[in-house]
Amino acid sequence: MSERPTPAGTRSVAELREAVAAIWRNALGLDDVRDDCNFFDEGGDSVLSVEVAISLRELTGQEFELDILYEYPEFGALSAALSAGPDEGGPETRELTAAEERLWTAEQLHPGSAVYHLAVRYRFPGGLDVIRLRAALDTLAARHEALRRGFVKPALSLTARKASVACRWVDARGVSDESVRELVDTEVRTPFDLGRPPLLRALAVDRGDAGSELVLTVHHLVCDGVSLDLLETQLQQLYEDGSGSEGTEWERESAGRQAMSVRPRDAGAALDHWRNMLAGCPGALSLPHDLARPARPGVKGAAHRILLTDEQVSTILSSAEEERLSPFMAWVAVYVTGLIAVTGDRDLVLAVPASSRGPAQAGEVGMFVDTLPLRFTVRPGATARDVVRLVRRVVTGALAHQQVPFQTLVEEVRSDADRSRAPLAQTALTYMDTTRCGLRWDGHSAEREQIGTGTAKYEVLWLVTRTGRGTVCELEYSTDLFTDEAAAALHRRMVAAVGEAFAQPDAPLPECGTDALDVFVPIHERVHRRAVEHPGAVAVRHGRTTLTYGELDRRASVVAAGLRTAGIARGVVVAVPMERGIASVTTCLGILYAGAAYLPVDIAQPAERTRHIVRTAATAAVVTDDAAAELLAEVVPAHLLEKLLVTDEAPVAPAAVTGADVAYVICTSGSTGRPKAVVVPHRAVVRLVPDADFVTFDPADRVAHVSNPAFDAATLEIWGALAGGGTLVVADRDVLLSPRRMRSFLTDERISVMFLTVTLLNQMVDFAPDAFRDLRVLLFGGEKHDARRLGKLFAAAPPAAVVNGYGPTENTTFSTTHRVTAEDLTEGVVPLGRPLPRSTAYVLDASGQRVGAGGTGELYVGGEGLAHGYLDAPAQTAAAFVPDPFAARPGQRLYRTGDQVRVLPGERYEYVGRLDDQVKVRGHRVELAEIEAAVRRQNGVADAVVHARPTDDGMEIIAFVAPDTAGDKPEAALDVTALGDGLRSELPQYMLPTVIVVDRIPVTANGKADREALLSASAEAGAGGCAPAESADPSRDGDPVDSTVTALWQEVLGTGSARPADNFLNAGGHSIKAMRLLALLGEELDVTVDLVDFFENPTLRGLTTLVRQELTGGGL
Repeated sequence: MSERPTPAGTRSVAELREAVAAIWRNALGLDDVRDDCNFFDEGGDSVLSVEVAISLRELTGQEFELDILYEYPEFGALSAALSAGPDEGGPETRELTAAEERLWTAEQLHPGSAVYHLAVRYRFPGGLDVIRLRAALDTLAARHEALRRGFVKPALSLTARKASVACRWVDARGVSDESVRELVDTEVRTPFDLGRPPLLRALAVDRGDAGSELVLTVHHLVCDGVSLDLLETQLQQLYEDGSGSEGTEWERESAGRQAMSVRPRDAGAALDHWRNMLAGCPGALSLPHDLARPARPGVKGAAHRILLTDEQVSTILSSAEEERLSPFMAWVAVYVTGLIAVTGDRDLVLAVPASSRGPAQAGEVGMFVDTLPLRFTVRPGATARDVVRLVRRVVTGALAHQQVPFQTLVEEVRSDADRSRAPLAQTALTYMDTTRCGLRWDGHSAEREQIGTGTAKYEVLWLVTRTGRGTVCELEYSTDLFTDEAAAALHRRMVAAVGEAFAQPDAPLPECGTDALDVFVPIHERVHRRAVEHPGAVAVRHGRTTLTYGELDRRASVVAAGLRTAGIARGVVVAVPMERGIASVTTCLGILYAGAAYLPVDIAQPAERTRHIVRTAATAAVVTDDAAAELLAEVVPAHLLEKLLVTDEAPVAPAAVTGADVAYVICTSGSTGRPKAVVVPHRAVVRLVPDADFVTFDPADRVAHVSNPAFDAATLEIWGALAGGGTLVVADRDVLLSPRRMRSFLTDERISVMFLTVTLLNQMVDFAPDAFRDLRVLLFGGEKHDARRLGKLFAAAPPAAVVNGYGPTENTTFSTTHRVTAEDLTEGVVPLGRPLPRSTAYVLDASGQRVGAGGTGELYVGGEGLAHGYLDAPAQTAAAFVPDPFAARPGQRLYRTGDQVRVLPGERYEYVGRLDDQVKVRGHRVELAEIEAAVRRQNGVADAVVHARPTDDGMEIIAFVAPDTAGDKPEAALDVTALGDGLRSELPQYMLPTVIVVDRIPVTANGKADREALLSASAEAGAGGCAPAESADPSRDGDPVDSTVTALWQEVLGTGSARPADNFLNAGGHSIKAMRLLALLGEELDVTVDLVDFFENPTLRGLTTLVRQELTGGGL
């Protein structure tokens, strides 16, 4: 776009102002000069004032008095006086009117905002004559004092002798609509310099064949609704013929005249009326906003628009017309009815504008509007017609006593108890009829269009405008209080309630209130609310380091600001390759604050797998060190968290998102050998926490963070704790790998809520079954439960509640839950439970029909927890996410879990096994889950995983069996012969497995059984089990410590001998075996050895040294 230069004559005021500013800067040594700069406060004295006055005489050619700086010590007032020229007596100076003073005060509270800008647009099919337009605008400025009026401190109005209206012409031919919108937005939102009249400007945009646009922006201090009509009418005449004639069009009824003014009455009686009317009025309106209320009301806003047809309006207004209400009064009644519907309040105060013009100001441009606070008390059982009659009484009474300025009423009745709300009224209504408004130039007509300025004068303001295309209802709302989605829901509900109420005007108004609204609040906004309300509460704890909600909120806001500056916009996926801890929580929250989505990445996986995941699913990454940045250097831009936190960017408020926006992307193992990226929306997270009913989180909770961030159980831990206002307590890896340390962690950190995978739960129960005694809720899932371990847990010291959670990643952590009881264990069935709220679950047969009680089929799950699908994999998504044939609304989907379940009475489900684990052995169909259950039931078996693999002789079934070593004799080996006899008594011959005894079932980073590791181990392990450990060859003959350490070393590794220099890892050991070894040492010798310390020197000699140090308190 290009801009045509403005004639020099229109810049004289600006040039003079800059020249005067230069004199001030040179004389006072200032870098910057503002309107409120006082010459004497900045160091000026009598001598310097004379020197400056002489310089000003030379500059202007005016022979004013040399003490001019004593008369105008402030720069703004002086500039306005000099701009007025050498007229007799100088510029006109006066005090502000009550209406002007109210707006002036608001400007001082929110300087530089566009909250009191009036902006309108006219679209013409052809071009504009900019020379004629500029001449017409300058004539308007010369004709109306208000357009030559400026405002300076301390609350003075100065009227200049002459002023020229700035009028820009922009060539936007071939420019995109988006660019033009940005141009117009900038034009109407750029603040005026209130000390530099005129407070009116114009923008002419040439769109070529698409026509032209004229945008007028004027400050409310010099223009009200009636004035805008006058300007529009006169501008049309001046543009058309250049004459100053005042035609009869001036007398048309004004669109801006929302209420008639009446003859003033006695001021004392009027004030008494308002005192009585407002006595004991409510200080707040129960608006259902979804954002935390700030300490001070701001002016940032947006608007939601609904267009009503004439037929809809006729239905709404018919009863008001029957009661002979004016259109303005009718819409007041409509708004009061709508507010009752969405707030439940029946005693409320509504602000409306009222004209204070007298006959002498009928044709004058200026600010002649004040605010009337109308109080409405609506009795229970009232009808819409009752509201109409009430409005007529209240409005007529208010107009009869309108001469009391609004500010006086505020001072009379306001309470200072809550400064987070505007005094008296937090909502307002305006009504305009613009059917006769617009411009008609050169044979073309252009309607007047109001342009939003991105501001809000009230918490909500309802602007009703009758146009030639229908009635436009705009809800202007504070974006400090409402997200776009929440405001839209509020507006739609209000309009719908109004329609229902006036369709039956003699029926009682429904008792709706805020419960009628279903407003979506994203998880990060819930965390932000907690930070605003309780900034000093501890949000995250990791060891001795804590982070309060206020600190977490500030850090996340700064991270969001940095990401936005880097171009990270709403919906962009940002990788987070970090281990669990404060850094990862801060980063994920910051990404959500930016409106983006996070991708947690397991830092322990191979580097190439990490690169592949990030390359496939992310656009950028946030890392904690240079090594991670280097790893991703050629993949995506990587931002160091440390640098983001020290950026100069100002913190930003959490982004407003919808339930459909993506919250995170998480990768799962794929059947193709490559990870699948699951795309999870915000509504799915909120449905899991805090809206679910299987567990509640509150500020007293301390929630353990034990899951890998790349495992979807972390969603439950992190956002359950933070959205509930509790404390998230991070557990280090060595805590998870040591039952002894885990027990201490739970006790020392006073953990109340915890999730564990079944494998980790089993290991904890084996070594420390009483560790969970103080928990409020223990959740487990990820695999099929082990009934024997649960029995051991309940026999020891169970927590207050034990919850079995089932669900695939594609349905956001949990699909169903069940609170486990001792009765479940007695009956031998622990169900998967029932679906979460706003979720569904169906068991279907192969033909897609529902399965009845006692039958088995595939479990399909659906509802608000469903992911959008797999990233960039439409075929896979279509195969897994299928249409829901049972949904009441079209377009709903179900996810095929691939899990076979049995339907129990009461719509509960029992897990049977995986459909895709179904195999055939010598012609027989075999469910591996059935074999696995049989193996686990045998004496001496702690855990088991059954797998099938093809061989030259057909399909071979393998059972990896971990012996039960948690009894009185942990060194006892599994009796494989007895195990075989037991299986033969339960299973047919073709289902008998080959048994491979392992020390313990290994787990993946997500805590699930690691089948790949088991298959690798099977190549080294022999079938039929392990022989008891042979006699040890301790490094110190007869030493009980050495003997014990060596014996346990041999037992865990399954070897008959051990030497001091043997390396644990080289001998087939890994982290799970190490965990078992250290746990056994803790039981036998009452010592605690850190896994990290052991892995620094994983030899038998090194381990023995660590044990001795623990036993001797550090000495050898």
